[in-house]
Amino acid sequence: MAVKQLFIETGVFEFEGERLPYRLSYSRRRTLAIHVFADGRIELRVPLGCTRAQAEAFLRERGDWVRRKQRELSQRPPPPLPEYAEGSLQPYLGRHYALRLERRRPERVDLRGDLLWVRSEAERVEPLLRRWYRRCAGVVFQARLRACYEQAALPDVPFPELGIRVMRSRWGSCSSRGRVNLNLELIKYPIELIDYVIVHELCHFLEFNHSPRFYAHMERLMPDWPQRRRRLNELSKEIAPFPARS
Repeated sequence: MAVKQLFIETGVFEFEGERLPYRLSYSRRRTLAIHVFADGRIELRVPLGCTRAQAEAFLRERGDWVRRKQRELSQRPPPPLPEYAEGSLQPYLGRHYALRLERRRPERVDLRGDLLWVRSEAERVEPLLRRWYRRCAGVVFQARLRACYEQAALPDVPFPELGIRVMRSRWGSCSSRGRVNLNLELIKYPIELIDYVIVHELCHFLEFNHSPRFYAHMERLMPDWPQRRRRLNELSKEIAPFPARS
């Protein structure tokens, strides 16, 4: 669950003779958590009032996991860069569509059969496609959020508000104010994987952590969630992300 970040400090801790820099992020949360980014950076997310000594003790206890995660991430090939040339394949909801370009106005994007038609000037293809993906995500994500919420039957959880964002390090988040944020990238993935992320976030309204009770809710609502998570991670190595905005 996402919570408002309040302030950040930096530090270095020693683990088996190696000095590892980390970022210490304080926020209104209840638990301590470690996040290792794709470039190897370490962020330790802790509650207000947690001392640096307590934070580093938590980090040191999990030092083996941190180093293993850094090695794993360093060995992953970088995701392919997106291409917007004529005939290039564009992912949408688990399928790939060949791009067809029309150099004329008015600008528009149409999905016709196995083809994704984009009518625009050459330099406008990427931003036009991104807007199209976002419009589609608004419709698809809202429908899947409603379907997953109704299937989950959570009587004490009001239907959440939907947010759509480009997130570089996670697929979704939620807030204590009743909002579920989904990564725009998910519009490229199959519906069953979008549902997995949505159910994961809905379970956070029941458990504010990744405790055994949280995963018990996941098992009850989506027994095959480990397979879906594995498939999502596998596809993320094949599907190019949206280019970072300059």
